[in-house]
Amino acid sequence: MANVTDYVRDERMARIMLSMMAAPDDPMTGKVVSSVGGTETLRLLDSDHGVPLLNNTEAKVWRARLGPLLGLGVLTRADEYEELGLHTLIPTDDYWPKSLSDLGPRQPYVLWVHGAASLLSGPVSDRVTITGSRAATHYGEHVTSSLATDLSSEERIIVGGGDYGIEGAAHRWTLAAGGHTIAVLAGGIDQRYPSSHAALLD
Repeated sequence: MANVTDYVRDERMARIMLSMMAAPDDPMTGKVVSSVGGTETLRLLDSDHGVPLLNNTEAKVWRARLGPLLGLGVLTRADEYEELGLHTLIPTDDYWPKSLSDLGPRQPYVLWVHGAASLLSGPVSDRVTITGSRAATHYGEHVTSSLATDLSSEERIIVGGGDYGIEGAAHRWTLAAGGHTIAVLAGGIDQRYPSSHAALLD
C-alpha cells in the first residue's frame, strides 16, 4: 500500500507538507531539514533509520510527534491553498529573502506569498518596519503618515503586520503614497486578520 511519501516528488511539496505538520521554529525538524532537505526529512519520518543531527531518543520523540500527521490530508490542504491563488517560496528560489539564512535551522521551511514576491528579495536595508500601539492616537497616526510617505518617496518598502492602529496606518499611508508594503500574516496568508482589514490586506 502506497504511503504519502510516494506522492511527494519535489522539495517544494515536501516543505509545504512540513510547514503544515511542524510548529514554526521547531528545533528538531529545523535541524533535520537544514541537514538533508525536505523530501529526505519526510522519508526519515516514515522510516526506522537514524536521523541526522538527532540522537535516538530525539528521533523517537520527533517521529512520535510528527509521524501521525504525515497523511494524504496534508497534500489535499496544500492543493486547496494553491487554488486560492497563493504561491510558495523555498530557499532555492530567486525571491527567497536571503537574510532568513541568518536564522540557520530556525528559518521557515517555506513562505506562502500573494502578490509581488520580488519585494522580498532586495537588501534588508530597503525594508523598514513601522509599528506601535493598536490603540493609536491621532498624533501617532500623523507621525505614521509622515514616515510612510517620506520612506515611500525614498523607495523603501514598509513591512508590518496588518493589525489595528499603527500597523494598519503604515500600510494605508504607504499605499496612498504609491509605495510598496509587505504584510506579514502570522495566522496564515489565507486568513485576513483582523477581518475588518480584509480590503486593506487584499
